[in-house]
Amino acid sequence: MIRFLSVLACALTLSAQTPSEIGKPLLPWTRGTLDIHQISTGRGNSAFLRFPDGTAMLVDAGAAANGEAMAFNEPRPNATRTPGAWIARYVANAMAPEPAKLDYALITHFHADHMGDVTKASAPAAGGAYKLTGITETGGSIPIATLIDRGTAYLPPPDDATMKNYRAFIAEHTSMKHETIAVGRSDQIVLRRDPQAYPSFEVRNVAANGLVWSGTGDGTKTIFPPLDSIAIAEDRPSENMCSIGLRIRYGKFSYFTGGDMPGIPDAGAPEWHSVETAVAKAIGPTDVHVVNHHGSIDPASAFFLSTLRSPVMILPAWSSTHPSQDSLKRMLAQRLYPGPHDVFAVTMREPAKASIGSRVEQMKATHGHIVVRVEPGGDQYRVYVLDDMSETPNVVAVFGPYKSRG
Repeated sequence: MIRFLSVLACALTLSAQTPSEIGKPLLPWTRGTLDIHQISTGRGNSAFLRFPDGTAMLVDAGAAANGEAMAFNEPRPNATRTPGAWIARYVANAMAPEPAKLDYALITHFHADHMGDVTKASAPAAGGAYKLTGITETGGSIPIATLIDRGTAYLPPPDDATMKNYRAFIAEHTSMKHETIAVGRSDQIVLRRDPQAYPSFEVRNVAANGLVWSGTGDGTKTIFPPLDSIAIAEDRPSENMCSIGLRIRYGKFSYFTGGDMPGIPDAGAPEWHSVETAVAKAIGPTDVHVVNHHGSIDPASAFFLSTLRSPVMILPAWSSTHPSQDSLKRMLAQRLYPGPHDVFAVTMREPAKASIGSRVEQMKATHGHIVVRVEPGGDQYRVYVLDDMSETPNVVAVFGPYKSRG
């Protein structure tokens, strides 16, 4: 906590900001603004996005070991609600006074810290058709128009309790569309409320299941070999490698999020295990990106970082192993590219801080909801850190404005 406060004190001194916003709730979204909220629950990934015309999207709703104790991984803001319920509450507050509803919800891949974990503590939904955890709990209380996931292509997901629960949730919500991500396309996730008003806004489906956007038109290329051609079991793609990646552009502003896709193959593993490499070649320079795989041991390759050259990186840490020392060192490395390397962590645990040491002091925040607010037209943006230990999160720091690079 002392380290976090010292980082915030430095931020308050050095960053251009509006002092009247500190200690108060974040001002509501307004038409023409792009808001990106990385939500801190302490149990997994979740992001809420509000597009310039008001279209609302949720990316992931993680709930690892839902309702059960996990050493060093206490929930945020507290344990009075489950992660799925906290996410729903956050979305409702962010959309107020408008009734909360999601035009899209997207699950990057089928892991508990991105979709929810069914355990003995998971409560049944009304009617008992499925259990409440992660996306099924959030989506059970906030209507979802379209749910998108990676489908079953290339690597079928495990037929376990969590996946059976997810399928039961989909079957129960008959008015909700369920779609498989169409890699390469920019017409699957679109502005739903006033698309003609913001022609410079685009959501591009960049990657999933070994397919990666070519960088031109709607073209794609395959980076995974056929499964039956992989002789060594350890070389087979993992669920993480099949993660969905999205690029959002608004005028000159660009943002990328890619679930748990890896960037550095294990020793002796094939080079195509680095999904980050193909993605970086496709998307190029980016203003803000979410650090892949929580900044664990295999993401944030030097090639990925130096190609994107992001001034702002959002680190969706939640476990005591996030981030690894080497990943954070690469994220902060000035040798890779000039300019800001501003890293904002969502929930950085004390064991991780102790392991990393003084490099933590170079980060801009070590816990909090992280909000990127892009001004109308996309020419510049600010980053807000919100208190994640309160049920009504107030602004504790503001960074920027950053100029979008175009």
